[in-house]
Amino acid sequence: MRKNIKSAKVKQGLTVTEMKDKTRMSIKNNFRILDLFIIVIFLLIAAFSLNLFWLDLMQTVNLQNVEPVGTVVVRKNTVQRRHSNRVLWDRLSYESPVYLGDLIRVAEISAATLNVEDNGIDLEENTLVRITRSSDGESLQLNLREGTLSLVTGSSGGVIVDINGKQVQTASGTVLSAASGANGRVSVQVNSGSARFVGEGAGREITSGMAVAMDAAGNEILQRAAVVTAPSPNERYVKSTSEPFAVNFSWNRINLDPSQTLRLEIGMDRNFSQIFRIVENLDNRAQVLLDSGLWFWRLSFENTVLASGNLTIANGAGVELYSPAANSLFRYSNELPVINFQWEGADDAVSYIIEISNSPDFAPIRYRLNSSAPSLSRSGFEEGQWYWRVMPVFPPVYKGAAVYSSPASFRIEKSDAPLAETSLAQWFESLFAGGLPPAVTQQPAAAGADLSLVNLISPADGAGIPGLTALRGQAAFQWETSVEIRSSRLIISSNPDPLQGRPAVTIQNPGRTARVDRLGAGTWYWTVEIQTADGLTVSALPPRRVVVQPIPLLPPPGGMSPERNAVLGYDYFASNSGITFRWNAVQGANAYNFTLYQQTPAGRSRIARSTVNAASFTLTDLSQLDRGTFVWQVEAVNMRGGAVEQNGTAGESVFVIDFPLPRPVQIEDTGILYGN
Repeated sequence: MRKNIKSAKVKQGLTVTEMKDKTRMSIKNNFRILDLFIIVIFLLIAAFSLNLFWLDLMQTVNLQNVEPVGTVVVRKNTVQRRHSNRVLWDRLSYESPVYLGDLIRVAEISAATLNVEDNGIDLEENTLVRITRSSDGESLQLNLREGTLSLVTGSSGGVIVDINGKQVQTASGTVLSAASGANGRVSVQVNSGSARFVGEGAGREITSGMAVAMDAAGNEILQRAAVVTAPSPNERYVKSTSEPFAVNFSWNRINLDPSQTLRLEIGMDRNFSQIFRIVENLDNRAQVLLDSGLWFWRLSFENTVLASGNLTIANGAGVELYSPAANSLFRYSNELPVINFQWEGADDAVSYIIEISNSPDFAPIRYRLNSSAPSLSRSGFEEGQWYWRVMPVFPPVYKGAAVYSSPASFRIEKSDAPLAETSLAQWFESLFAGGLPPAVTQQPAAAGADLSLVNLISPADGAGIPGLTALRGQAAFQWETSVEIRSSRLIISSNPDPLQGRPAVTIQNPGRTARVDRLGAGTWYWTVEIQTADGLTVSALPPRRVVVQPIPLLPPPGGMSPERNAVLGYDYFASNSGITFRWNAVQGANAYNFTLYQQTPAGRSRIARSTVNAASFTLTDLSQLDRGTFVWQVEAVNMRGGAVEQNGTAGESVFVIDFPLPRPVQIEDTGILYGN
């Protein structure tokens, strides 16, 4: 009996062992199958991705055989394009082709201008649009899904703009703006020409100076508006003189009473945190003088913005020529020298035309060259006097024409002089066979030689300059040299090597001292480059560094009256026809920005705003006021030439208008009897 039990236990133990071995083998086999399955899945994903990449690549290659419908005329920051049935997004640049089916995406703080079949299309930031054909297969159609676009139709025919499913047919020569807002809202403004809704709700005509806004259901939304007929949306000008450019604004008023005046604000940034100019009490037109740059504008009634946009003024008044310096002399012995031309770059210029002649009146012109960069190298100039000038070229969407710069000249001579008559440049060449340091150009020189031909005196290296001092041109840059000077230039740049790239300031032939106007805060590097009488170009080595400190804010005004928490009641208004706000003058200020708000449940509502020169402001129009709490602010500023040079910290105070509401009129017995 015991033997049978023992035998059974042994058999049972062997069976468990075998089962454990089989389990291990099963788990091992399962892991191998799982690993193989995962590998196969990843290979399939890789193959699928590779196939998508291949298809996308082949579509890109196939586009080489497709005729584009337009090109990119202007591109700022990030603008991308995705062709139909493609996966990848392409970065667009100037003169990139545009095809039917393209989906164009403009990122934040970006913009693009397209020229498609003789039509100008401006796309603002955060805009998504597709370029297609309409249902007739001929007309160009723009499908706007989000953002804002401006359209200038050409003479070839109209364009259909599809905004969230609502289609607008434009006529030839029409200028309009279209926006796709939140919750399916649609807005269209026609600056000139005409357009009409087609499809659902067909027949609604929009002529010049009109605006239409609709909700997602197609119901028209009535609102105050101002349709700006000039300048056009995203207008671009070329300024051909050194004087400020006059921009004429005109608009049509919609749902506004004749007595309701508007305010035009010109800002230096899109958030209007830096306002350059304010023009108030406007009817339907205004004129503003602006210098070159990107300007933002908005037209408002009280606290409501009715229209906004931006405009660009390019400086085409003549770029400054840097190199060769005026009246430079180049000597050679065997081979003609290579002349490196360099000039001031113009913002938004796409290329430059360089004209070179033997005659100061450029008749005839020996060379007319094109360059996409503000520099060019050229050889082959024979002996004699040469004159050159440069003109920037802007995209065709810019109105106006640039002019040529003032010409500069240089001379090329062949040198056969004996050693006794060698020039300073030739002496350097013979003395330093290993090559000159970077401070001396056009000639070889040896390392370690003392070539302190140009000595920078002040400001000292690393010196700090107060922001207002630099802004007002009171910082003097001084240098000296012992050699005979043919020409010179002072160079200030943010680049540690001021001779490289585009300098911020260049002053030709400054003498030994120069004052620089409106130098902004930051770290700057400066040097002086001279052309010696012997044709040698030398500069100070090393350049010096100066730090322009930020402009401090003016303190808030004190002594503000009415005092904080003052209550103005019946007695005050019985003896005063207005409210006079007073404060203490702030040292260093020549103007004050006054702003009055009323505190409402929705926040502060602006009542009045004005810039005054005295330390007081009187509000005479009391019809704007009601019972309640009011907040008023005063910011001391320093202005120069119509622009704010130094801002201040705003002082703030609060007062309350509180007077008893009128009671019902009680009529006493007059004693008059009415008889029969």
